[in-house]
Amino acid sequence: MGMRVGAALIVLLLLSAAAAAGCLSGGAGEGKTTSHGMVQSTGPSTSASPSGTSDFPSHTTTSSASTVAPSSSAAGGNATETQSTQAPERWSMELVWNASTSGVPFMDMSPDGSLSAAVDFEGAKLYLVKPDGESVAFDVRGEDPVKPVIDGVAVKDGEAYVLADYTEFAGLRIYSWEGERGEERHGWAGSVADDIARSPSGNHVCYLVTPNAGKQELYCDGKKLTLGSDEYELHSVSDSGVVVLGIGDKSLVVKEGERLLEINSGSVIAYKDRLLASEDGKLRVYSLNGDVLAEKEGYTFKMTTLMRWTLVPTGKYLFRYEPLEEASVLTWNLTEVRTLPGFPYFANENFVVMGDGNTLHCYSLKDFHEVFSVEVPDTVGYVRLSNDGKVLLVSGDTGGFWLYQAAYES
Repeated sequence: MGMRVGAALIVLLLLSAAAAAGCLSGGAGEGKTTSHGMVQSTGPSTSASPSGTSDFPSHTTTSSASTVAPSSSAAGGNATETQSTQAPERWSMELVWNASTSGVPFMDMSPDGSLSAAVDFEGAKLYLVKPDGESVAFDVRGEDPVKPVIDGVAVKDGEAYVLADYTEFAGLRIYSWEGERGEERHGWAGSVADDIARSPSGNHVCYLVTPNAGKQELYCDGKKLTLGSDEYELHSVSDSGVVVLGIGDKSLVVKEGERLLEINSGSVIAYKDRLLASEDGKLRVYSLNGDVLAEKEGYTFKMTTLMRWTLVPTGKYLFRYEPLEEASVLTWNLTEVRTLPGFPYFANENFVVMGDGNTLHCYSLKDFHEVFSVEVPDTVGYVRLSNDGKVLLVSGDTGGFWLYQAAYES
């Protein structure tokens, strides 16, 4: 009896094992057993992509793949996984405003594109323009008996700072959309306004004036620095408040009103707390304490007409123009990763605008695909682009302004 019971139990155990095996190996989509005995879903699985991005992106334009979420039928059918390829984003630019002017085409635009400022040099007029083309105009002469000599304009916090030699002083007249809202006066009649510049993000505005022969004054965010010469030029202002002043073949580096160092080159650009210098036939990257962080033979740069640099820095790349050749795209360790055709007129952290004749091409810094191109009616002078690439302000070489806005995307 005991042997029959034992045999029956063995048979029952074998039958239970077989039934369990049949259950666990059932139809597709019901699950599978892992090596640890856990049941996993056999639906579509996704693999995590690296969270960081390479400092050296591919030199070719690639399309990004997007996963379409699986859907199941009401009858409980199996889910399927499909893949679609998203084409690189592009858009067309539409002309929404223009002005015919003459003289030096001073202009600026806020980084978000919400306000553009353009100066009619000969007419002493300031235009303020919104992204949709709505504009207002102001006579910067005001009540003065003599027309001012305008030396530049900068946009900060929804206001335009117009630097000029006014009748009774050198300095600023400040305008909002509603009109003139204030002045900053220095010196007296006969004093000279020199240069004005803002940092890329618009958090700093600096300007240089000569109140007396042999003396200049630098004003940055309300702080004043007196210089024992009247031959300095304002070359660069960074988002960290670093200012570069050029004098002959030397550059003075200043921050928060304090002199930091002097570099034996008249071609120096500040980017945050780093300096780019064209020196001894080399491109050099300096720290603020004067240490050379990187250098490369033969990649020198200079300033061209309208105070445009042949080197344009961004957080990830440097765009350096070589006359009669294409522009080099370098990383901050001065490794060349690719080239782009044309002259680098402007770059922010997302896009670079290259010029070829009177045609501008805008490239995404994610993968260097072209997002738009615009043919300007005149030779290109200055260029400003909003951070999102959807508002473009362009001047001619000797006057004239055109504002473009993205019309549609594809």
